[in-house]
Amino acid sequence: MSLPDINTLSSVVYQFFRGLDSRNNEAVAGLMARNGVWIRQGVPLQGPDAVRQALEQRDPERHTAHLVTNLWVEQSTESTARVHFYMTAFETKPDMPAPQMLGVRDSVDELVLEDGFWRIARKESRRILPHEA
Repeated sequence: MSLPDINTLSSVVYQFFRGLDSRNNEAVAGLMARNGVWIRQGVPLQGPDAVRQALEQRDPERHTAHLVTNLWVEQSTESTARVHFYMTAFETKPDMPAPQMLGVRDSVDELVLEDGFWRIARKESRRILPHEA
């Protein structure tokens, strides 16, 4: 078996945010490892079911766009990888005249090869703009 390439690993990151922004909760949940943990808004969500349930609670009037930049792979083996990136989030609602930037986050996804697919074992981030107190 060979080491994964950056396109394979980055695709997991991009698919996650594409699913999030298009409200494809099944696709987002499907990218989580069986015991994967997403630290979302300070709350650990463990496993696909917890992620799906949390996303189903989102305000249906709120629309988001998550832009991923500065992506790099810190380490990878045949079955694990750690991917770093910046994520800039925007939101809009019907009463907003224009999209509003929510901030820039320094993010890390730890990936694992599970059942032949790369999945998220851990997803976490910290806000860097505006600076988190």
